[in-house]
Formats: sequence, structure tokens, C-alpha cells
Amino acid sequence: MFKDFFSLIFPQNCLNCHRALISSEKFLCTSCKIDLPLTKDDEIKDNELFRKFAFEPKVKSAGAFIYFHQGGITQKLLHHLKYQGKKELGLEIGGWYSKFLKDLDIDVIVPVPLHSAKKKKRGYNQSEYIAKGMEENLSTEVKDDIVKRLVATKTQTKKSKLQRWTDLENVYSKAAESISGKNVLVVDDVITTGATVGMLCDRLVEQNVKAIHIAAIARGK
Repeated sequence: MFKDFFSLIFPQNCLNCHRALISSEKFLCTSCKIDLPLTKDDEIKDNELFRKFAFEPKVKSAGAFIYFHQGGITQKLLHHLKYQGKKELGLEIGGWYSKFLKDLDIDVIVPVPLHSAKKKKRGYNQSEYIAKGMEENLSTEVKDDIVKRLVATKTQTKKSKLQRWTDLENVYSKAAESISGKNVLVVDDVITTGATVGMLCDRLVEQNVKAIHIAAIARGK
């Protein structure tokens, strides 16, 4: 009753259509949640995202939760998550997505790290919150200290694929030895070329992980 009364005084609105949310809804109204552009990557192993990492035998699966469209619902969600301080949104989306990943054999979840300067400026790592949202459904824990980001690269959006990979060549530290022999789920917010995650996978392979699975909230279509 108190929650419903509080909602009347301080109504929460859908991040997409701005309609007032009812007590059972969070961040998105039911209609907009139903309209999320799901990729269904979990149903197709040889999907478009997996093919970006096919060069590495230890990558056993890769997928994204929803498609990214300029100006669409996914862009709005990511904007709120990364730039509007809504880190709890990462927990919520991670929980939504993890329900599609329950069949994976996972020992540890590794979020793609942010450089310390960027993390300090933003206040948090959005990929870490997405990963934490997956913990309960996947019955495993998040480790945010396996790999550190050494270089704060500038935006990659206007660079070619080759330029992106070159820029990221030595961007990560050596992975912790504790990851050896583990089945790892690497979590990111959005994957475009796959350069960032690819370099992170290289560091994990150097420590002889057993298998790597990759999960992103969004990817292009």
C-alpha cells in the first residue's frame, strides 16, 4: 500500500514511451517490454555475433539480448544506463537476459572492465551491473578483478575495423591465474565489431580457461 501511495506522489515513467508505470512494472511498461527487439541468438549457435569470434576455438557461444537501432528503444535504455546514472537498470536488464542463458555451464562471470579514469567519471561500470543482474539466475558469481583495463581509448565509432583492433592491441592487463580451467561468461553492454571483447578473450585464453561464452545486451542487425 505504501509503495502504491508513493507511486501516486512520485510517479515513475516508462523509459521508452513515458507512460506512468504501475506497481508491478520497472523501467519499462509491459507493452514496451513485449516490443523489445529480441535477437533470439540463444536459439542459433552460429549466429551473426558468434561468427565474429569463430577464430578462437575456446569461444563456445556468443549472443546479444536485443538489437540496437538508432533512436530505438535499445538506444534509450543504454543511454539511461551509461549516461543518466541508472545503474539499477543494468541489474534489471541482466536479470531479463539471464533467463535465456540458464543452459550454459558457467563457473564465473567476467564483466568487460572500464579504465579506472572512465569508471571514476561515470561512477560505475555498466557491464558490471549487467553481470550482477545475471548472478542469481545463473547461480554463479561476478569477478570484476580478473582483468584490468590499462588504456583508456577514445571513441571507436568512426574508425575502421582494422583501426579498432590495432588501438586495442595492449589495452588489457594479464588475466588473473585463478581463471585457469574455468568456464567463463564475458558480459558487455553493446558489441559492434567485437574488438574490445576479442582482446579480452585473448587475455583469458592466455590463462588457459576451459571455455568462453559471450553475452551482450545489444548488437547491430
